[in-house]
Amino acid sequence: MVQSIPAQIVNAIKVENCELIIRLFKENLEQVNFYTPFGGHTWLGYAAQIGKLESVKTLVNIGISINTGDKRDNVLPICCAAGNGHVHIVEYFLDVGTDLDVSESIRNALFSAIIGRSVEIVKKLLNAGIDSKVSYDSKTMKSMDATAFALMRGEQECALAIALWNTNGNEEAAKLELSRAHEVAEKNAY
Repeated sequence: MVQSIPAQIVNAIKVENCELIIRLFKENLEQVNFYTPFGGHTWLGYAAQIGKLESVKTLVNIGISINTGDKRDNVLPICCAAGNGHVHIVEYFLDVGTDLDVSESIRNALFSAIIGRSVEIVKKLLNAGIDSKVSYDSKTMKSMDATAFALMRGEQECALAIALWNTNGNEEAAKLELSRAHEVAEKNAY
């Protein structure tokens, strides 16, 4: 039985068969702008989510944009990598100049890193200049910034790293920041 083109691409990405990825995309140009059935991601978002760095690099080299998000919420591939703890892919995206979109919490790679429980990725994003103080108001959250979000998710180490960053390493000021964030997290929990 012959596999569909998307199934062939999935398999090539999973095993990081870069030559096959290149050939499949050359022969099927429409796949460059294809949204997968896996969360509506681009192929790049899919590869980032499952942690396949060589596939990610190949997909970028054939022209899939690092700044094209998923079909539903425009979540960028860096968020897919950050949310799944793929440090090496986050580093690659930062190196090639990905956008650090903080327009909505779901698009904020720092929030994704918190969900992925990765202090290392949190620190890399902070060093890359992501806005760590932006806060969000929606149906599900009020005045929620990254520090409060980390505390609400039980990620104290991530919260501390962000609080220290926000206070330029001042431990006393970071304690106050954590206290404020704890209040916000508590209000949002109910």
